[in-house]
Amino acid sequence: MLQLITTLKELMVILEKLINLAERKKVVLVERKVDELNQLVQEEAKIIKQLNQVDQEREQLVESVMQNHPSLSFSQFVEQLPDELTRKNLQSKLKTLQQLMMELHDINKVNESLIEDSVNFVQHMIEHITKSKQQHFNYQSPIGQQKSQTSNRGFFDTKA
Repeated sequence: MLQLITTLKELMVILEKLINLAERKKVVLVERKVDELNQLVQEEAKIIKQLNQVDQEREQLVESVMQNHPSLSFSQFVEQLPDELTRKNLQSKLKTLQQLMMELHDINKVNESLIEDSVNFVQHMIEHITKSKQQHFNYQSPIGQQKSQTSNRGFFDTKA
């Protein structure tokens, strides 16, 4: 059980790193610093890889503990722990983990919204630029059109 609590602590530390990183990403997104955003995304990928490894370890520990109690869910198992100190410690860690995940989820939602706004802005600017270029290339003054029409008349089309 101690190993599981240690693993949960590791998960909490990793989630706190991800939350800090998400907060930094929010600032970078608002300031539109693309290079810094790329660095943060690379750093985030490393941390997520670490998170996945520790989470797999947690899953294995839970499975090994639950083999002796197949009829119970993990939360039921925790509630039935005989050692009150271990039970409260484990419940506390699980609650903190859940709060950290919710906080990370909320920050990521804000970041997602910022990214969508940025993409929409870029698309709008691209459309604006391409429309203005198309109008520029397709525009002909009415005087220019008249000259071309009169100059296209052949020798026999002229009035006497």
